[in-house]
Amino acid sequence: MNSRSKLMHGVALGVLALLSSSPIVHAQQALPQITIGAAPVRPPAVRESTAGEAGIAPGFNPVRAKLPIYRDPPGQTVTIVNTKFLKPTPLADVRRVLEYSPGVSVQQGNNPRDLLISIRGSGNRLGPGFPTGIRNIMLYEDGFPITTADGNGRTDLLDPHSYTAIDVYRGPSSALFGNYAYGGALNFRTFSGAEIDGVHTGSEFGSFGYVNNYVRVGKAVVDSTLGAFDLSFFASDANSSGYARNSFSGKQAKLLGRWDVTPTDRVIVKYIANNLRSEFINRENINVFNLNPFQQNYGCSIAVPLNLNLCNNLNVPANGISGALTRQSVWQLGTHQNSLRQIAGVQFEHDFDSATTWRSQFTYDYLDNISGTWPPPIVGPGGQGGPVALRGPTVGITAQTDITSHTDLFGFPATHFLQFFYNNAKTTNPLFNQIANTWYSGAIGAQVAKLDFYTSNIGLRAREEIALAPGLTGVVGFSANWNRVWGVSTAYNYPANLAPRFPTQVAVDNDYWNTAPEASLTYRYNPEWQVRARYATGYGTPTFVFLTSTRNGVGQNPLKAQTNMGVDLGVDWTPRPDLTVSVTGFNEWHRNEILTLNNALVSYSQNIPSSLHRGVELNADWRPFDGWRLIAAYTFNNQFFTNYWDDLGSVGGRAVLYNRAGNRIPNVPPHTVTMRLGYDQPYGDLSGLGAYAEYIFKSNYTIDNANFTTLPSYSLINLNAHYNHDIDNFYVKNIELFFEVSNVFNRTYVSGAFVVANSLLAGPIQTPLVWPTGGLVTAQGAGIIAGQPRAFTGGIKLRF
Repeated sequence: MNSRSKLMHGVALGVLALLSSSPIVHAQQALPQITIGAAPVRPPAVRESTAGEAGIAPGFNPVRAKLPIYRDPPGQTVTIVNTKFLKPTPLADVRRVLEYSPGVSVQQGNNPRDLLISIRGSGNRLGPGFPTGIRNIMLYEDGFPITTADGNGRTDLLDPHSYTAIDVYRGPSSALFGNYAYGGALNFRTFSGAEIDGVHTGSEFGSFGYVNNYVRVGKAVVDSTLGAFDLSFFASDANSSGYARNSFSGKQAKLLGRWDVTPTDRVIVKYIANNLRSEFINRENINVFNLNPFQQNYGCSIAVPLNLNLCNNLNVPANGISGALTRQSVWQLGTHQNSLRQIAGVQFEHDFDSATTWRSQFTYDYLDNISGTWPPPIVGPGGQGGPVALRGPTVGITAQTDITSHTDLFGFPATHFLQFFYNNAKTTNPLFNQIANTWYSGAIGAQVAKLDFYTSNIGLRAREEIALAPGLTGVVGFSANWNRVWGVSTAYNYPANLAPRFPTQVAVDNDYWNTAPEASLTYRYNPEWQVRARYATGYGTPTFVFLTSTRNGVGQNPLKAQTNMGVDLGVDWTPRPDLTVSVTGFNEWHRNEILTLNNALVSYSQNIPSSLHRGVELNADWRPFDGWRLIAAYTFNNQFFTNYWDDLGSVGGRAVLYNRAGNRIPNVPPHTVTMRLGYDQPYGDLSGLGAYAEYIFKSNYTIDNANFTTLPSYSLINLNAHYNHDIDNFYVKNIELFFEVSNVFNRTYVSGAFVVANSLLAGPIQTPLVWPTGGLVTAQGAGIIAGQPRAFTGGIKLRF
């Protein structure tokens, strides 16, 4: 290693030390991006699995055989999104990357970097009772889990500038990824040292105070005595004042290292440190969204009677304990989130021989809510209560060991895989009232609740991949998982005279046993055509929070584990290197799907006995002429209840039930489109100069079980101009400039919403009538977030 490389490594480690708050050594696995059979000039930006492109049985390419079993598995409906085509695109979060995978939709969460990611609609079932994060999808970074043992994933540590590609596993995937891969999985792959090979740095800046500075440092070296090393480091500092006065500051560092100790032994290490502080986004009802979507007029920062219908402010106890409520804005309350996350992992690999590899992995995950926010769980007199302040850590571990063998089975080439795993997470979260008029400090009042619980999973996974013929691969897989959730939820109630009162507790100790079979066939008829057929299952057990509140607000909630049984049929067409098209149809039968709702009393979850999810996914990458490129992703979702009686309470001692069979499942857009048409000058004096237009469409969708309330569809246009230039014989090897106008026509649109419950008409005597649309329009629990208006963003990138 030369002196300059040593200096860069020293700088990288110094920055890591400053960004990290504890001296945890974190490890992870270097998984280089492999795109087999791609065009030599420019690989496809978005495509289905490449496992079958080598002219032999899909999945049996010798390069793929050296990778872990989850990397590009044959038969799996997996989209590989290569971030190279997004180099001239400003990337404030991973939304811009994931929206190019069919089947994926992204909604805005409770802070600027909190996103609700959905695969085939599975992640959009959350209501305001769950504070933040992603459910029903397993998240990994370089193969290390970044979803905690209770199935909660977060997006605030996902800076897209650190990723070379994202693997999107669509549909039920528990045979490969276990519990919570109910709707699929995501594997975010960071740049290896060999891919960086020096220093990459960049700055993005634009409207609403957005600034993101980042650096990537990496190198691969071989020492005749110590072996081969590949080390990469990433750090970023992102800040924004927010288009809805929802500022955030996110600092993070990542380290990925691989050491080939011997030709048969490898050590892979991973470390992530993330520090996020952000203001809470004030959710709105439909009336407020239509009249004042960004909460910036009519004195919304201070709640007064005159802005009641324009600002959708909240209600908290005036004394911070109990009793009379006072109306406050999120700015008056100082509602914000400040969290620290550290993930450390190490993996050991040993080759027993050229065909058999043993891998063992251990991950430590620490999340500390220094000042978190729980979205409003209770609707009190006069309007929506909360939000309440959340404190405390979640500490988790994951351990797994597996063996992969590439040996013949009955004379057929085969890959055998067996894995044992265990994970556990301990969460302790006290909850507090917020004090009025504390502004940015977010001071807390009386403790109102405490969550103290454990979640653990233990089990095995097995998989067989068999080359049945030169172009045909069969796969069978299986997982078995025992899950236990246990703990105590404590609520503290204070009488009006503030006298002490005994707490109310709900204890939970549930266990679940689930299995998931999988089978697929992948047939590459010729280099142009590949056909995939897959049957798979997924399961997801309820988290502790879901088990401690019923629709009446008291007692245990007897939820069952949700299961998803699906069939996929896909066709991949690659007639020439400059055109790839993939189409996948899916049909999924869901049992006991967990739907989270917000009624007039509390947020609660319930099982839907059965529902049907079906649709079509398409992606295409076409370069018709030199320099021109069209990239498109389209998803059609047709999802509806097949057996569900909605319980709206009782009248005269009799339950009021409404049959929702045939109704659309709320919060799932039927149609989503992302499309980009661009031109980059390929040669001549203007080589590297380019531009593109991007089109994003989301159709209208309902947010209630009765399908009374529909949020409007929207279309967005983004325009971008950029210049990329290589420099010879100079310290700076490459410079890239870009400028983008997003939401060119300044459309006002809904970027996120909660599912809301219907209820009976209010009055002296309740009647069994469903709340009409007008009620949901004015209800504070509607939970809408407006999307970003027109914005201008520029940036510069340098490669050394």
